Amino acid sequence: MDQLLIWVLVGVALLLIAIPFLFGLMISPHQQATRVELIKAPPELVWEALSDLSRQTEWRTDLKSVQLKDDDEGMRWIEHTQSGDKIVARKEKEVALKEVVIKTQQGASVQGTRQAVLSAVPGGTRVTFTETTDISSPFKRLFAQVSSSLDKHLNHYIAQLKHHFNKS
Repeated sequence: MDQLLIWVLVGVALLLIAIPFLFGLMISPHQQATRVELIKAPPELVWEALSDLSRQTEWRTDLKSVQLKDDDEGMRWIEHTQSGDKIVARKEKEVALKEVVIKTQQGASVQGTRQAVLSAVPGGTRVTFTETTDISSPFKRLFAQVSSSLDKHLNHYIAQLKHHFNKS
């Protein structure tokens, strides 16, 4: 009887591992979220907030510190979040006052990009934010999908930026 109970418990444990893994395999490793927002500030100020890395801790409540690095491939930095995560980032493309694309990496299995495209409109600046992630781990893919982490992260980032300009 004890032998049967052990096999049942082993079988249940294997199912608890295999089922999430299989669901994670069915989810695309590439995820994308896009938002178009009106920021009530001139493009110059919005651009400054997005591109001045060392001052992002002033308006990003999820960011504890930014550690700037300079290497052979150009500007790179490490974002230390309030939750203890480290995100390595590098500017991939920058067109002053128009567009910035930042490549991000969090650990070995999560990579992505952040893009902001700015245009002046009456009343402020229209910004098209696009964030992508590529997650190699099926377990992390499933967790990201269930928690809507990409959408939540992008919405929080935009809300912080808007709040930065609304408090002034």
